[in-house]
Amino acid sequence: MFVFIAHADADQAAADDLKAFLKTQGLVADTETGAGGFRYLQDSDVVVALWSQKSVFGTHRMMMEKRMLEAWADGRLVLVRLDHGILPVGTRDLTAIDATFESGRRLSVWPQVAYAAKEAMNAALVARSEAFWKSPAPPPEERARAGGMFGVRKAKKAARPAAEAASEQVLAPAGPGAAPSPAAAMLFVSYAHADSASVQPVVEVVKGAGREVWIDKGGIEPGENWAGEIVRGIKVATGVMVMCSPNAFDSDHIKREVYLAGRYKKPMLPVFIAEAQPPEDFEYFFAGVQWLELFKLAEADRPAAIVKALRLV
Repeated sequence: MFVFIAHADADQAAADDLKAFLKTQGLVADTETGAGGFRYLQDSDVVVALWSQKSVFGTHRMMMEKRMLEAWADGRLVLVRLDHGILPVGTRDLTAIDATFESGRRLSVWPQVAYAAKEAMNAALVARSEAFWKSPAPPPEERARAGGMFGVRKAKKAARPAAEAASEQVLAPAGPGAAPSPAAAMLFVSYAHADSASVQPVVEVVKGAGREVWIDKGGIEPGENWAGEIVRGIKVATGVMVMCSPNAFDSDHIKREVYLAGRYKKPMLPVFIAEAQPPEDFEYFFAGVQWLELFKLAEADRPAAIVKALRLV
């Protein structure tokens, strides 16, 4: 169980100080800037991200943002603000530990970080244990051949990929709370709630084309509480339609949804419902992806264009 302290090059002193403190708390920690890439996370490893104004202009800023989103998606991110530097889109609504008062870090802030890291580690261990015992048990004859608890664990591990593949066949509902349907190819719609009036006609066209839709209509809380439902929705989707606009590109939850779509290798269809220039972090995920600039089309021509574009997702 490791604590990886992600930080900008210029924040090395703060990272080293935190690393030394975590050692006194029985935690094995190391610092990383992304200069040589970030190390692979084991099941119970935790990322402590130190963010500052120096991070905003850091050489490896994009890689650090990706590291933060990756850890957040797994419930293993501890976010720490070293100053009043603006957090990147995708993390602004997440809980952050305030470390702006430098002289008080050893006394009050680093203990909070250590506690949060231990909590995240414990939660990861519990989740791993629950996942193991919920996985299908091998048949008796296979257990007999394997022999003992070790054999059962080995057999269950072998059976897990098949179980995961089967679970992928269960589609998420068309919005939280609805009954799942295994029949239709399901499309996850990522949008800013401020754009609801423009998004709804597009969703109706998608449904009319026979596609099931997973869309959050405001029933999921932001930040940490948001993760589980959305992650499950994207995992079971056949593709993700991103409704692009100035509101969307300034949205924390859309940034995370786009990241998750990339992480789970879901085809993406950016649909521009208003004129907007994708920021650098969105352009990274949209690279090589065909866009639909819906706002440029006459309203009468939009349904046909949407149906045609659905073949991409």
